[in-house]
Amino acid sequence: MAWELVRSGHLVRSVRLAPFLSGAAAVAVFLAARRGGTHDVIGDLRVLGLLLALGSGYVLDDGAAVTLQASPYSLARRIWLRIGFAAAVVVPSWTVILARYLPSAPADDRWALGVGLTVELAAALTVIWAVAAWGRRHGFEHPGVITTPALLAGLLLATSIPQAPMLIAYGAQWTPAHLRWSGVLVIAFCVLMAAMRDPASVWKRSSASSFATWRIWRS
Repeated sequence: MAWELVRSGHLVRSVRLAPFLSGAAAVAVFLAARRGGTHDVIGDLRVLGLLLALGSGYVLDDGAAVTLQASPYSLARRIWLRIGFAAAVVVPSWTVILARYLPSAPADDRWALGVGLTVELAAALTVIWAVAAWGRRHGFEHPGVITTPALLAGLLLATSIPQAPMLIAYGAQWTPAHLRWSGVLVIAFCVLMAAMRDPASVWKRSSASSFATWRIWRS
């Protein structure tokens, strides 16, 4: 069924492409403004990663979600299919951006910079998808609208805790900071997985438990 949705074009038509196109246009404008040069590799890559993340926040918007609730295709599969579509756009774009910018960094630092900034982007994407998935779970037809303020609020929080800095320049604190980013990624992934649980299956389990309790009480 997933392949049929992709092959027929229904998946692409159901995804809100305007945020993707806006994000891609913003990335192109930013790259053009730099005209092939940069004085701040980390800063530029963070801006470009933020633009990609914000454009991907609307991928879980689904006007047909209410109709598909009755289908045998589970909520988790529908969400993963949309996340896969976003990843198919973000991953190649980010790879090209890294290939464009990392040569401007010192040779000894490129690997650490690339891995660290990729972890930051992965954490940001997972956070906004977790927020959108919970929005979908609670009845928001277009939860993408809440992902932008949620991500910006998270980044503001990350910059306001001096005891645990996260948005830092490359240096001695780079690895500890990105271990914290990895923790954010793991927590957000767990929240996302919890949001993917099918509400119907939860209701069935609770109903079965209630029925079993009622039988014991009657006996």
